[in-house]
Amino acid sequence: MRKLLIGAALLSAFVVGAVAQTIGTFNLTGAEVILGQAGGPGGTGIFIPSYVLRNGRGISTIGAVTTLNLSSSAVTDRYIATGAITTANVTLPRTPFNGQKWSWVCPGGTTTTLTISANAPSGVTLIGLSAGNCTSASPMGAGYTYNTALNTWYRTD
Repeated sequence: MRKLLIGAALLSAFVVGAVAQTIGTFNLTGAEVILGQAGGPGGTGIFIPSYVLRNGRGISTIGAVTTLNLSSSAVTDRYIATGAITTANVTLPRTPFNGQKWSWVCPGGTTTTLTISANAPSGVTLIGLSAGNCTSASPMGAGYTYNTALNTWYRTD
């Protein structure tokens, strides 16, 4: 009987320990990848970066600078001005995915002149008003969303 009680206690401790284990993380960096298969079981394996799965919401902060020439990357799509920027010339990501969002915000400082352009993929179109500037009083400088089928960035914010 004693062995049975000890066995039951050990089993319940194991079950509680197994149930209490986390099965994932909420702190992704954007550099993780998962393996996917194209064409079903046995198909070609492809790596899918986690930033694509979470719609590329990587961020980057930019401090005070007089002139900034920035080519956006596919892994960072929210740029946060934390200091005064006189002139920012920003190029949207060269290899965007369908539905990718991109934005420039200024909660920590004014961007006096904000110029946004797109030069890739070949023939890409940028539709919507140019940002012009943004201030900490009105921090949303510009936001765009990419459409692969039309090879177009649309101003959405």
